[in-house]
Amino acid sequence: MVVQIHSFGPLAVEVAGESVIQPGRNQKKILELLATIIALGGRNVNGNLLKEILWPDAEGDLADLSLGTSLHRLRKLIGKEAVLLNTGMVSLNDGCCWLDLWIFETISCKLENVLKCSDQQPLATELVDQLMTLYRGTFLKNYDSGWILLKQEQLLDRLIRLLNLSADCYEQHGENERTSQLLSKILELRPLSEANYRRLMQHYIKLGWTDQALHIYRQCQRILSGGFNIPLSSEIHRLAKQLQTGT
Repeated sequence: MVVQIHSFGPLAVEVAGESVIQPGRNQKKILELLATIIALGGRNVNGNLLKEILWPDAEGDLADLSLGTSLHRLRKLIGKEAVLLNTGMVSLNDGCCWLDLWIFETISCKLENVLKCSDQQPLATELVDQLMTLYRGTFLKNYDSGWILLKQEQLLDRLIRLLNLSADCYEQHGENERTSQLLSKILELRPLSEANYRRLMQHYIKLGWTDQALHIYRQCQRILSGGFNIPLSSEIHRLAKQLQTGT
């Protein structure tokens, strides 16, 4: 029996092609347990840590009972063989579970290595596309525990770093459309970082695309300065002035 788990965007779980997350059913704690296991890597997760995160006020036997009961219900939901218990450690069984996070991490490592080789551009393109397909939205979007928020930031940081490295590679090879696409994606993912607006502006300026660069500057003004009252740097104002005066 195959268990397919999507952790990017809202948590989605399918067993043999059928969704097991059903609105209205009392699944909150089971899914919170699953989300926490995933956020901690999905393999060899310390049971004591799960108890500390999910039942911080419970002590001793009560914490043990809470974890044991929830693990039993989780195994009942997605299959006994899908959740492995071994000397206090909890794992999702990669023999029958497909988890997008694991695929994302594998592809990320491959892409990082491929980007070091100048003759691997087609493979880099394929891997970048796979990463962006997997990243359907914020990791475990509807969960906000500290551990999950930390993992959300780590994964987004990693994706953006790899997209920036890929954009550098495409720019060096003169693949301007692909570079623009990746820089625009980075801006979409991190719209409150002025550096992302500047980077895209500089790319457009290099291509002589003045109108597009000014459009990005105005977007930056509207979102950062107008929407969030974040002051803009003198550097981005200077870029815009050069565009407007043609100097």
